Amino acid sequence: MPKLEHWIIASKMVEVLDHDTIRAIMDAGGLIGGGWCEIHQHICVNHNNKEQIEQLLKAKGFIVSGASEHRVAHPEVCKLHGAVAE
Repeated sequence: MPKLEHWIIASKMVEVLDHDTIRAIMDAGGLIGGGWCEIHQHICVNHNNKEQIEQLLKAKGFIVSGASEHRVAHPEVCKLHGAVAE
């Protein structure tokens, strides 16, 4: 298996509360404010699988970017796996 070389990030905006919970809160007289949250997952890839993994993530609705675009590289993890932030 080729050495893992780069970190990419898959991110997506998700709702914090499901629709049934929101409806129940509103039915009880409550108001709902902004409830969207960005989640992300760091994924270590190499030049042999990077494109395939990015396509898979994009097909699932994720935004894919390089770790260096977010300045969120995890040096301790990179050192452990021998990877560098892309």
